[in-house]
Amino acid sequence: MSVPPFVCGAVGLYLFAMNSDRRKERGYHIVAGILVALVGLILVVTVPSTSGKYVALCVLLFGSYVPPLLTAAWLSGNTPAPGKRAIVLGVMGLGNLAGAIGSGLYKKQYAPGYRTPFFVTLGFVSAALVGYLSYRETLKAVNRNRAAIRRGKSAAECDAEVRTDQKYADRKWTFVYNL
Repeated sequence: MSVPPFVCGAVGLYLFAMNSDRRKERGYHIVAGILVALVGLILVVTVPSTSGKYVALCVLLFGSYVPPLLTAAWLSGNTPAPGKRAIVLGVMGLGNLAGAIGSGLYKKQYAPGYRTPFFVTLGFVSAALVGYLSYRETLKAVNRNRAAIRRGKSAAECDAEVRTDQKYADRKWTFVYNL
């Protein structure tokens, strides 16, 4: 009985990743995955029947597989400096602590409904949603500011900025973050 939810997760990740690559956009795809996961999480808590909870679990995994891997791709693409990228992806790996936190949350005392742990999880997922939207909007604002700088420069100045070694990659005003 554990295979179908994980297949749903794999299919969801595949579909979101393919569409994200095709559209060259990560942020909204991650947010959409989180929204699907939120719907699945709410359904798992609110649907009374066991079979309904099972379907809700499939929905939950369909969305929850998306954010970690698309985030790794998004951060890798937006962090061209190798050392900086290693640190960013290493810090992102701290998200794996969720398993340790989850094992501490889902205790026998909350059985059979596990409502309190689900609401804590719902809070964390909602916070992630706000964080991703904020990050995307911040990158969009930085891109907008850099575009304004580029509009005030000549083609030769832009070319010189691209070629200079004084600043590296995302420190240059010619660098555009992927959204």
